[in-house]
Amino acid sequence: MRTRSKCPRWAERGVIFVLLTVSLIMILPLVGLAFDCGMLYMIRTKLSAAVDAAVLAGARSLDRGMDLSSQVASAGATATEYFHANFPSGVLATANTQLSVQVTETGNRTRRVTMVASTDSPLYFLRILRHDWAQVRVSAQASRRDVNLILLMDRSGSILSAGADDEVRAAAHLFVDKFSEGRDRVGMVSFSGPYHVSFPYGFDFKSRSPQNIHGAIDAMVFAGNTGTAQALWQGYQQLVSINEVGALNVIVFFTDGRPTALTANFPVKTVSDQRYGDGNSPYSSTSTTYTMPASSCSSSTAKLGFISAPINTYSTRGTTWGAMLTQAASPTHNEWTVAPNCSNCAFAPGTTQSYRTRMRRDIAYIPDTDPNGNSMLGYMPLSSSNGGRFPTGHPYAGRIRPDGPLGVRYAANNLADNIATRIRNDNGLRPLIYAIGLGGTSAETIDHTLLRRIANDPASPIHDPSQPVGMYVYSPTTQQLGDAFLKIASEILRLTQ
Repeated sequence: MRTRSKCPRWAERGVIFVLLTVSLIMILPLVGLAFDCGMLYMIRTKLSAAVDAAVLAGARSLDRGMDLSSQVASAGATATEYFHANFPSGVLATANTQLSVQVTETGNRTRRVTMVASTDSPLYFLRILRHDWAQVRVSAQASRRDVNLILLMDRSGSILSAGADDEVRAAAHLFVDKFSEGRDRVGMVSFSGPYHVSFPYGFDFKSRSPQNIHGAIDAMVFAGNTGTAQALWQGYQQLVSINEVGALNVIVFFTDGRPTALTANFPVKTVSDQRYGDGNSPYSSTSTTYTMPASSCSSSTAKLGFISAPINTYSTRGTTWGAMLTQAASPTHNEWTVAPNCSNCAFAPGTTQSYRTRMRRDIAYIPDTDPNGNSMLGYMPLSSSNGGRFPTGHPYAGRIRPDGPLGVRYAANNLADNIATRIRNDNGLRPLIYAIGLGGTSAETIDHTLLRRIANDPASPIHDPSQPVGMYVYSPTTQQLGDAFLKIASEILRLTQ
């Protein structure tokens, strides 16, 4: 039997109408709220992107101006310009857009650009509740840490003999232009056997008169040996004299070869002994051991200078030179200039290398440390068995030999390595060291291991992540040298953010 509903059809239709009406009353405001919220989200996203772009552009523009007030004006103008380019007036029907820019300097040489922006976003469906506008407000910060950078430029003779001097200068020009005058301090030490402070550090490195850093780069004269250790130490002393703990302190070391020279206070030979070679001419036979009397120097005071060995020579016996003036007086300095206080020494007369081979007649031995307490001993072993030290029974037994290339070269490598470690152990300045090696300019190949050790590159066999971690970049040819310098510049600038 079929049962009929007792409710008429018009009653069913009435219920559906009521339900539909109630649903619309509930759903339409939700749809409206979702629409208005979506618009608010879209406007906030666009506003935030514009502010982010503005503060980044403002931070990058902090190099314009030589003092904080002019840099504030530059950063503010640039940030405002970028903001309006990315968030034009009236975009997405917004109104009453306001922004403020502040540039502040913290105690650790970090300058911060802060922007706060707000705009009124229109409301549509929520107007039925008498809310016509909603304010959207965002803020962002970007900072840039100041850089103290000392560029160490190898100007040894192998670069000139390979015809690479112009390419080296061009790469150095390209590199220094990446840094900001008025914000970053940049200086340069060039070196062959001696070092030369070719450009004392300063904020005005691009505009200094009568010579800026570009002029100093152009003035470099390429000749002589490679005093790696002394260059590293002098670069570090430049940072020490700035003494800015909060800044990003950086040494960028460029070379095309291995260390051939070292600096020390060399004791005068006071006894007769047996030595390799007679030291009468640069390339005299050194296969014979000669008896050499005590030094003829007028004073027995230790001689401060540098001694060196030829490139690509690690033999027990061979030519060595000394003792020459440690600090070059000018970019055209003759590196064979004799060290001071050397009256009547066999190596003292004249200004040519032929006299300097007589150093073995006057210098007793290479001390275990340089004048600054940095050790000549290390990962390249020096012993009597390999010719690096005087043997048992010799008056200077156990001391490092100055009369053979191996002793000089091993000690020079160890000294550079130890100085780099000492630099990185400065927990106040925490200097970063970056190394660039250039190949193809001499008979002696680059020592990749030493340069990785100097930089504390992650590929170094003694990499220490607790110390500042630098980078070693190798340029096989001069054509790639500019890119090598730019890679280092990019890494430094990344760390300033």
